[in-house]
Amino acid sequence: MSRTTVTLATLLLLAACVVADAPAAGVARVANADDVRRKLGLLPDYSAVPGLKDVKVAVLDAGFAGVNGKRAYLPATAVVVENYDADFIRLFNLGDPAFARPFAAGDAHGRLMAQLVWATTGSAPDGPQFYLLNANGPTMFRRAVRYAVEAKVDVILFSGTFEGAGNYDGRGPINAAVGEAVAAGIVWVNAAGNGGGMVHNGPVVVGADGFLRFRNTPLPAALRFTNRFDENAVTVTLTWNDYRDAEDFGTDKDLDLVVEDATGRVVGESKLTQVPAVRAAGDGETRNPREKLVLADLPAVAAGQEYRIRVKARGKNFGPRDRVRVLIAAAKNTPFTDPATGRTAFPVEFLDATPGGEIFPPADHPGVLTVGDPSRTSATGPTADGRVKPDVVLPAAPARFTNGDEAAGSSNAAAYFAGVVAVLRAKEPGFTAGHAREWVRRLDLGAKRADALAPPPLAFPAGLPAPVLPGTVLTPNQQRALKYADGSMTDIRRQPGLPPYIVLSAPGGSYLVQPGGKLYPGDAPPTTPRILPLPPERVRAQAPADAPLTREPPHAVWFTPSPRVLADLVRGP
Repeated sequence: MSRTTVTLATLLLLAACVVADAPAAGVARVANADDVRRKLGLLPDYSAVPGLKDVKVAVLDAGFAGVNGKRAYLPATAVVVENYDADFIRLFNLGDPAFARPFAAGDAHGRLMAQLVWATTGSAPDGPQFYLLNANGPTMFRRAVRYAVEAKVDVILFSGTFEGAGNYDGRGPINAAVGEAVAAGIVWVNAAGNGGGMVHNGPVVVGADGFLRFRNTPLPAALRFTNRFDENAVTVTLTWNDYRDAEDFGTDKDLDLVVEDATGRVVGESKLTQVPAVRAAGDGETRNPREKLVLADLPAVAAGQEYRIRVKARGKNFGPRDRVRVLIAAAKNTPFTDPATGRTAFPVEFLDATPGGEIFPPADHPGVLTVGDPSRTSATGPTADGRVKPDVVLPAAPARFTNGDEAAGSSNAAAYFAGVVAVLRAKEPGFTAGHAREWVRRLDLGAKRADALAPPPLAFPAGLPAPVLPGTVLTPNQQRALKYADGSMTDIRRQPGLPPYIVLSAPGGSYLVQPGGKLYPGDAPPTTPRILPLPPERVRAQAPADAPLTREPPHAVWFTPSPRVLADLVRGP
């Protein structure tokens, strides 16, 4: 692989780059790739798809640390673009050619996402063709999108969102660039974001003291959040719906952001002056309706001593159509067991978050395939104009790498799905985002039929005898899960000491799946699986005693259509 500044002529030729030296050391790869591919339905039907070498995948990100030609993280044909040629920038009116922003130092997120895509496709040495494009900030993002369009890529993956740059209705300057890629026929795959449970949406209601009043909160003039870990870095972002389609257009509506402790002492504030389009922004000014505050060393607080977010209006020009959105993000965000209660908790919790409405640009674009997972932290819609998001839900599956690292979240889900799309595009070159949505609709209809009081009979997966279903009917996706659960039970029988059952959630409740109804290791091989109702106390033991770590997704969980169904989907029956 090579990193290059691409001239316009080179861009049109798009010659493949070559690795300088063969890797001299072990390379961290995805350790559970086959498990993920099997869970997504890619194995065995899509174990090897010859057309993958002709599929072009662009990964847009702020950093690709480690991609320097010394380690074979990706196919040797991968192209890395950190800077864009001045002629290219001028030709497509992509800002000041003198402006450039390098990759974020030490940030390997983009490289890891590309590795997940490659692993999902089967890690063939000759494909897909990857383009790793610098999208570090809005200007570099727009250049990356245009580069991908000119390169005629098939799939774009952006495992990120912008906390501003739009009014959460699919419009704005970031989405204007995305629209160009969608119009060019590129399948855009975007992460839903990991802001689940960390967003507050509401109208702009200004009190007599100038501070906003929030509905349905214990403190009318404040939003509460707790922090359970010392030395945590917490970012609070305030935006309001006065973005325009042009970048840095300007606004005459001004809000300030203040964070206080429980005693009212200010621990941080952001008081930029918003300025309209008629003049440039100076020091302490901005043309964007956004305030962002980074609390870099926030102390932990006890219950009842939560931090408070307050918003003050500077001016009286807000009306009934104005709305605010507050997002909280924490550096330490992995769930842990609270030693005081024994319950699973998050280091930072937004106590006055509103349900849903957590999708940020460009995940809110109507033409992109927004991907989430069923976890509590995966963002859900609807968008400000009422559309369901995410478009696709993948089963939550952490990515494990051979160097011991693990990663999870909607970024992973989007990367996995981009790999699925690449495989389907290789198998059926006419596959589009519309076909993906149609398949999701069919999965949803199948799940709804299974939830009906008198559903039609559902064929059980071949190779596994029909189970006994007391008082419930499994969805097609749950039936497929049972198919692979049978394989897991086989593994369990080979490992003495492990419990010989699997917990399965179904519309009628939670169930124990047992091989042949046998309860103890060493029993004879199963003949007919049994599904028994799981006692309530066992259900409680499977989940944290407080808030659940999963939520009801807007769609049935994705399972890849078979090649025959895919052909019918794309070309008609």
